[in-house]
Amino acid sequence: MAPHQLRHFDAFTFILATSLLHTAHTSLLRQRQTAHTNPVDGSLDVQEQAALKRMQWWFTGGSEMPLTDRYLLFSMDAGGLNNIRIGWEMTGLVAKYTGRTLVLPPAEPIYLLDWGDRLTGFLPESMTFGNHKTAVDDMLNVKQLKTMLPTLTWDEFHQRTGLSWEQATREAMTVDKEKINECNVLSDYKASNARLLFMSGDGDRREGFSCGEWSLRGGPKQALKEKVGDEGYALLTHGFMWHEDAFHIASKVVSYLGLFKYVALHARYNDFTLNFGVQPQPQDVVDELSPWLGSGTTLYIASDEPKKFAGLNTHSARVVMWADLLGPATNGLLTKERERFSQERWFKLTGPVEELICTFSKVFMGSERSSFTGHIQAMRVQADAPVTSMILNTKPLATEDVKSALTHWDSKGGAGAFSALPRNKGNVFFLQLDAD
Repeated sequence: MAPHQLRHFDAFTFILATSLLHTAHTSLLRQRQTAHTNPVDGSLDVQEQAALKRMQWWFTGGSEMPLTDRYLLFSMDAGGLNNIRIGWEMTGLVAKYTGRTLVLPPAEPIYLLDWGDRLTGFLPESMTFGNHKTAVDDMLNVKQLKTMLPTLTWDEFHQRTGLSWEQATREAMTVDKEKINECNVLSDYKASNARLLFMSGDGDRREGFSCGEWSLRGGPKQALKEKVGDEGYALLTHGFMWHEDAFHIASKVVSYLGLFKYVALHARYNDFTLNFGVQPQPQDVVDELSPWLGSGTTLYIASDEPKKFAGLNTHSARVVMWADLLGPATNGLLTKERERFSQERWFKLTGPVEELICTFSKVFMGSERSSFTGHIQAMRVQADAPVTSMILNTKPLATEDVKSALTHWDSKGGAGAFSALPRNKGNVFFLQLDAD
């Protein structure tokens, strides 16, 4: 409304209009929160609740970290969800190192969540037009992150400063693009006295992602690793994990399959064949896992092309895939759970949930150069899984080493021996470079 028009309104009318706008905005926020959050803890039975409790490797109960008066903004990486996740985790480490408040970006379309060639067949019809967006805070446990790092969602930052995204990024300091490779800009980040610092995730910069060992477990590269030290390790362990919704859903599956009692496989194809060459044949991969398959065992397979695994010799093991969790093979294990979410929300949670299912398997084999696999491997270290060495589908499986790891894990007390680290300690999973 223009200023000259406002003069024709009396004070009461103006206040009423302002109040209605505020109420409408609050209502929209509440609708968004309701659509994106599963509030019904009662949907878990006793065994599922026990599984969920064991799945939480982080220290809980801390209060929110106080905000600083300097901010670190970032835009999402140009890749898929796990590349974006590496980007926000590494940016969080930079925020910790520089003493800044991390500001999560506004929602935007994400590759393979909101657009791209998705082959799984689970894409809701409402999402076929490419007009959807995803926010970091839709996928991340922000409440927990705030106990480890001063953090604001985009809405919170906007309300605090009044700045739009365009204004904030235009005002913010950025670093020389030539220094970004191998994360060689930390001294520039640290030296900046600007109120706003911006790390871009655009394709020609990818600042956060460039600081991560994306092809391994997704931890920081050497330069950042040396700077963040123990505080950085603690932040990765206790501050960054998937949204509570993903853990809630996955706990039902983990309980059903048996915590650390099944074998899991992540097999990535799709654009990997184009980018990294011919991928291993499905039967060859399953054969490699045969020492842990057999009658009475279960193999969970997460794949972007599940049809490739139809009709294989599974060495008498029962195979469970995502579609089975909604069908007769599991008596519709997740059917009621799915009804608690919108179709779009359910689709976007599929990847994180499958990662968690793989995380809590006894033995896990992943796809080389996959950040999806890398995150599973990292979470297995965090959760003290029976085998935490990197087992990849392109390399011979060291059977005796795996047997030794299983024996050692059992001798320590198995799943029941786990206890969360204190909040100032973290797992240095990124130092375990045994993939080479």
